[in-house]
Amino acid sequence: MKTIEEFIYDLPKDEREISSRLRDIILSTAPDFEEKFSYGVPYFFRHRRICCIWPASSPGGPRHGVFIGFCRGNLLSNQQGVIDMGNRKRYGLIRYYDMKDIQEDILIEILQEAILVDEDLAKKKRKIR
Repeated sequence: MKTIEEFIYDLPKDEREISSRLRDIILSTAPDFEEKFSYGVPYFFRHRRICCIWPASSPGGPRHGVFIGFCRGNLLSNQQGVIDMGNRKRYGLIRYYDMKDIQEDILIEILQEAILVDEDLAKKKRKIR
């Protein structure tokens, strides 16, 4: 089985650059993220899945570029206006076609909010027990 580093290294150059940068931003935002493959792409977990990096060359990926998917996108404020919910009820996407599309400050804000949502859901689950 490939490591996430190998997965990213094997991507076409444009997807590799975007995916690598997104991974760096994700891991710098929360160094305690656990990385695992799910659906054939890297997912980042804390209490549950928070987000993933899905390049176009992976099955089920976008036609072009790379998206970062937020598993609870429906619970994020999207104040920045960059999360695309499409017709999906829960899963929100941000699409990147070029390195210059990555707005690090905005992505970090969204990741921090996603982490807070994950913490809040975990607390609610503990209270139920």
